[in-house]
Amino acid sequence: MHPTDPPLAARDIAAGVRTRRLSAVEVTRAHLARIAQLDGTLHAFTAVREREVLEDAAQLQRSDDLSRLPLAGVPVAVKDNFDVAGLPTRYGSNATSSAAAARDAELVQRLRAAGALIIGKTSMPELAIWPFTEGDGWATRNPFDTARTCGGSSGGSAVAVSTGMAALAIGTDSGGS
Repeated sequence: MHPTDPPLAARDIAAGVRTRRLSAVEVTRAHLARIAQLDGTLHAFTAVREREVLEDAAQLQRSDDLSRLPLAGVPVAVKDNFDVAGLPTRYGSNATSSAAAARDAELVQRLRAAGALIIGKTSMPELAIWPFTEGDGWATRNPFDTARTCGGSSGGSAVAVSTGMAALAIGTDSGGS
């Protein structure tokens, strides 16, 4: 699969998982395979919850009532300025704590409650102060021309979605990015 191939839309994933036409585990595995295939070059992710998200997907699949979950089985990437339990929140900076967050941010809690599967955390510029997604010795690459960076402070999130590594992603804007 090429990065410009259209990924399955989040609404189609959720509808398929709710009706059990799609397996949340298989959807998650497909997204993890895309990450394994592409992220070594693109650097969209700072952390991937491979084992944990597969466990979450299996648990979701065992649910008796998927119909109440608007984001059932949708792999979501979270920008590195939101807490995800078990992962550090580095704000794109090596100067911040590498300690894992004890609990999810409210937004992440709500995504999980809606059936979303948190696949990992995405790259961002240091402290979200630059309009490009680069750091010390790395840059999130443009998937259509890897000689270029992706731009924007939510560049990791944008690249994750545009290449099908995540169906949805969290982005933020504080300075016009």
